Amino acid sequence: MLYFEIILIIFLLGFIFWVSSHLYSSIFHVPYVNSSDQAIHDALRLAGLNKDETLLDLGCGRGDALIIATRDFGAKAVGYEISPLPFLIAKFKTLRYSKIKVYCRDLRKANENIKNADVIYLYLLNSVLDKIEDQIFTECQSGTKIVSLAFKFPKHKPIKTISTKNLGRITDISLYKK
Repeated sequence: MLYFEIILIIFLLGFIFWVSSHLYSSIFHVPYVNSSDQAIHDALRLAGLNKDETLLDLGCGRGDALIIATRDFGAKAVGYEISPLPFLIAKFKTLRYSKIKVYCRDLRKANENIKNADVIYLYLLNSVLDKIEDQIFTECQSGTKIVSLAFKFPKHKPIKTISTKNLGRITDISLYKK
C-alpha cells in the first residue's frame, strides 16, 4: 500500500508541475505549442541557415528547432524558454549536443544572443512579436535573417513568404532581414 501511495504522490506532484508550468506561460507569456519538423526544416531552409552559423530560437519549447539546426544544418543553436517544463524537456533532449545552449529566461533578456545570431527563429503570437519587434531589429547585426512561423511583425514587411504544413494546417513562414 505504501508503494502505491508514493507512486500517487509522485504522479500528483508531476501533474501539478505540468499544469502550473503551462498556466504560467499561458497567462504571462505565450502558450507552449509544438511546431512540426517539416515546418522547422522549411523555415531554416528559407533562412539559408549554414554550417557554423548561430541560430537563436526565442521561445524554444522542447528544443526541436535547436536540434534540427545542429543535427541537420551543422549550426550552433541557442534557445530561450520561460516555461519550466518545456525548458527541462529541451535541456534533457539537447544534452548530447555540445553546440546547443538552452536558457530558462524571458526572451527579452536575450540581448547578447540577439547580437550574435545569424538566424533568429520565432513561433510566437502577434502580440508578442509586437512587444519584441523593436528589440530584435535594433539589437541584431546587419544581415541577420529572422524567420517567423505563422505570425508576422506589425512594423516590418517580410522579404519573402512561403507556405508549409504545420500541425495539420497550411501555414506561412515569413523571412525578414536586417
